[in-house]
Amino acid sequence: MRTFAKILLTIAAIQYGFVPPVVDFTETHVFHSDWPPHARFHLVWLLTLGIAFASYVLVAVWYRSSRSGSTLRHASIVGCIVLTGFFVAAMFRAQYGGSLTDLAAPIEIAGIDGNVFSFTIAGIFQLVGTAIVWLWPENNRA
Repeated sequence: MRTFAKILLTIAAIQYGFVPPVVDFTETHVFHSDWPPHARFHLVWLLTLGIAFASYVLVAVWYRSSRSGSTLRHASIVGCIVLTGFFVAAMFRAQYGGSLTDLAAPIEIAGIDGNVFSFTIAGIFQLVGTAIVWLWPENNRA
């Protein structure tokens, strides 16, 4: 069960840490000519944080140590925090004039907004992996 949790947490980390930079370092986001320079700065900052957190989680999930149980639990919480940021931004987008996608080039998967689809899958993997790490007795050593 522990290995299954590690795989779920890894997939979630790849999605929230490494997919967004591939999608967002483009003309629709970071290099969008209509975006104010300060908004671009904040996006690059956010993307860098996502990469850093995901990298930390991947190392923590797969690094073997005498405290691997507590390290794995900590890594699972970090992933939850990162994904919560997405869902908070999505939930309150009307209040700040935000949009889930670039209105000029919307992406849909199975009729669902691409961001909602991919972050929901990552969120499910993250929550299941976190539950396994925290609730199964075999994962609670050291």
